[in-house]
Amino acid sequence: MAVRDELEAAQAAYADAESRLHDTVVDAFMNSPGGLAQADVLGAFLEASSMVDLQDRLALGDAIVADRERAVAGLAAAKARLDVRARTLEGALAAQQATVQELRAAQEEQANALASEQASLAQLSETRDRIVTLIARLKERLHAEDVAAVARAFQGADHVSYGDWANLLLRIFSAPTCRENRVVVVAWQVQEFTQAAWNPLATTHRMPGSTDFNGAGVQNFISLEQGLEATKETIQNGWDVYGYGAIVTSLRRCADASTTATKIAASSWCSGCVDGNYVVGVVPKVEADLETYSSL
Repeated sequence: MAVRDELEAAQAAYADAESRLHDTVVDAFMNSPGGLAQADVLGAFLEASSMVDLQDRLALGDAIVADRERAVAGLAAAKARLDVRARTLEGALAAQQATVQELRAAQEEQANALASEQASLAQLSETRDRIVTLIARLKERLHAEDVAAVARAFQGADHVSYGDWANLLLRIFSAPTCRENRVVVVAWQVQEFTQAAWNPLATTHRMPGSTDFNGAGVQNFISLEQGLEATKETIQNGWDVYGYGAIVTSLRRCADASTTATKIAASSWCSGCVDGNYVVGVVPKVEADLETYSSL
């Protein structure tokens, strides 16, 4: 809008200059000898009282003509400058409008990509829930290797079950392995649902020999021990600044799973994820069938 305003101001300035010049020309015309725009040589000769008077009248006429010519030339030059400025401003305005259109297109593309990603995640979550429900229903007829195959599909080759990893993490932070804590830590892993090696909470904390699992920097660790240590260091490094200390404090108190889940959602672990329902939305599912989820 600033470019458009500048162009309109330039056009207004030109119109004002043209109007003032017009007034000047009219005044000069009305005040010239005989009321003519140019000096009337014959009239000047007839009206002159002497040769000196004649020369003065002719000189005045010439001066008026020269004045008008200079004014017209000045107006033409001003108009040329304003035309150039107008073209420049119009070009800038067009470029600005193109940039705005590109920005809107990029925003729309980003919104579409985000919507597509969210739809894919929702579909993946529904598929996971159906599989867990099926396992729970058929657990009496399933062999251990069948459950292990599902667990590998969920977590990748390098993992321990959600339940075992939950117990190990709780012990690292001297938190009790009570049911409420097991529910929330298993739910945390299920929420992440990653196949990163030995990294069920998907930390990006680098360790010697670890590698990137994805473009976000989630790490593949070389062992269970390294993965647990990396998770411990991540939480300790963000104890106050990222709100991770509140999670451990809640675990040490064996607070309700939903309470601890709220602490996780309020921290920076995955700030704003799942519309603020990060882990919170998974807790009821795990709470309803902790045994099945823990086995995966």
